[in-house]
Amino acid sequence: MRAAAVASAALLLLAACGGKDPSDKVGGPQDNGKANGAKGNLTVGLLNPATGPFVALGSDVNAGFEAYLKSKNGVLAGYGIKVAKADEGTDAAQGTTKARQLVEQDKAQVVVGLVNSAIAYAVAPYLEQSNVPLLVTVAGADGLTRKQNGNTFRLSYTGSQDAMPAGPYTCKEMGKKKAVILGLDYSFGWEAAGGFARTYEDAGCQVVQEIYAPLGTQDWGPYVNQVKKDADVVYVVAPGQDGVRLLKAYRDFGVKLPVVAHGSTVDETILATEGATAEDVTSTLHYTPQIDSPANKAMLDATDGKGNQYLEEGWAAGQTLEAALAQIDSDPTPEKIRAALAKVKIDAPRGAVSFDSYGQAIYPVYVRKVENKDGKRVNAIVTSTPGVGQFFTYDPAAYLAFPGYDKLKGSWAK
Repeated sequence: MRAAAVASAALLLLAACGGKDPSDKVGGPQDNGKANGAKGNLTVGLLNPATGPFVALGSDVNAGFEAYLKSKNGVLAGYGIKVAKADEGTDAAQGTTKARQLVEQDKAQVVVGLVNSAIAYAVAPYLEQSNVPLLVTVAGADGLTRKQNGNTFRLSYTGSQDAMPAGPYTCKEMGKKKAVILGLDYSFGWEAAGGFARTYEDAGCQVVQEIYAPLGTQDWGPYVNQVKKDADVVYVVAPGQDGVRLLKAYRDFGVKLPVVAHGSTVDETILATEGATAEDVTSTLHYTPQIDSPANKAMLDATDGKGNQYLEEGWAAGQTLEAALAQIDSDPTPEKIRAALAKVKIDAPRGAVSFDSYGQAIYPVYVRKVENKDGKRVNAIVTSTPGVGQFFTYDPAAYLAFPGYDKLKGSWAK
């Protein structure tokens, strides 16, 4: 789905929870040891994986949120925040059961989290029916934010959103006219590849080959070996350990074509493991710890300098909730919270963030290049595109009429 998390996440969670293992607190509201807020209290449900393959991602989101809350002494815009945690589990039924627990037992007034898109698709309708606003922090399926003035808001990217700026950059700025797509054969892989392919071709360049491998592929050699040598560039979508194995095979087989990638392929959580194989990889993503801003410095200082996109999304969720609550003088009803979320504008570690009418975040996307800095590989900023939304430069109505990227897999190559 998306990359693994940094080792410091457990320590951050311990600090944010007053020295106790956060797993001990799943399933019940926490008062964070703070007095009630001047405006009253609000219960936030954190619904992220505590079991299954995406535990590390959920831990980082929780750590980022709790680090922000700790920096505010447990009070956001005058409201004392009580946190109730639940494990989204590994399937839709488990996720919906836990969401129901947060709402009906813990009395959560807003739910923050979700990593697995399949679970998010099941949980979102339940929360809408229950009249509890949802702020998604990781799950990236394009279709989650396609309803105007709805109950769901998302801080993380859609599958295609952060990939779209890579198309015109690769075609026009890099001058690479023929591209091979090499990615994972599942929904996120299709959406990210589709976002790149659409904007790359609309910029006047051509996808000449598509190669997809199953999630969890151990040997990328047979796939790397298929890459057309007369292409100009390879666009890669391989989050997590697939990215580690893909780049190793790419270098081992001596492929010389430059790599442009979705940012999750060289995320900070795996960059050290990728080592020299990630050198010079260009990628696009809404975050890098190399952002030089007071907002990013504040987060890095609070998280021991171990920034990554998942920590940032949790931290930004805290900022978003605070900005929404600042608009509500008393009695934070679901209707008031939704209306306030729609108007939120924050200066997050990634930069300026707001929401479109569908609840999807609009933010800067950075073109990054892996470089060695002070003996450590980093995603250095090359340039950025401000105000990137889920529709990029396209008219929303025209974009929504376009076939889903899952249906276009295999049709890009000419």
